[in-house]
Amino acid sequence: MLYMSQNNFSISKEVIVYIKRKPYVREALEQEIVNYSALARKISKDLDNISFEGVKSSLIRISNKIKKDKKQREKKVTNLLKKADFSINNKIATIHHISPLNIESIAFSKTPSGYMYFVKDNIAEKSTFKKIDYGFAIIHIKNPKEVEETPGVTAFLLSTLASENINIYHMVDCREDTFLVIKEFEAPLAFKALAESLKIS
Repeated sequence: MLYMSQNNFSISKEVIVYIKRKPYVREALEQEIVNYSALARKISKDLDNISFEGVKSSLIRISNKIKKDKKQREKKVTNLLKKADFSINNKIATIHHISPLNIESIAFSKTPSGYMYFVKDNIAEKSTFKKIDYGFAIIHIKNPKEVEETPGVTAFLLSTLASENINIYHMVDCREDTFLVIKEFEAPLAFKALAESLKIS
């Protein structure tokens, strides 16, 4: 009996490592779209034909924990974001420059290739810089301070917008401030998607 317990524990550890190495499997378990028997057979085969029954029972147990953890994490994230202030700035241009600029900006970021500035169109139009792109909007999220200790906030925001096929062109995240740069024509849909996901509309 002790041997079986140790063996099951060993199988469970192998299944956990397997799932960690394959994020898409974890995602499928979280979304409850998995045939446990089919997945257990595959895992058993991939792990040198270890016990199918052991893998399946471990899989079900691990899946239940994953789903529970996901619900708790999402609840924590949504509760935090419900306290955040959301705003949209339209008529935004982006300026990329290899050195710092003395220009009025809403936000900026430093990258290995230089500096990216996000400014109002009328500010950009007055400048003489060559690398300017127009047609953007910025979603500014002013988060509560607890955001620094809450994992999953950025993932929640990005997945919400991705579900509406909205691309994030740039993202600046600093302490309580998050700036998501999107195409201007997608701003209304983006704001609606975020509001509905948080039920703050």
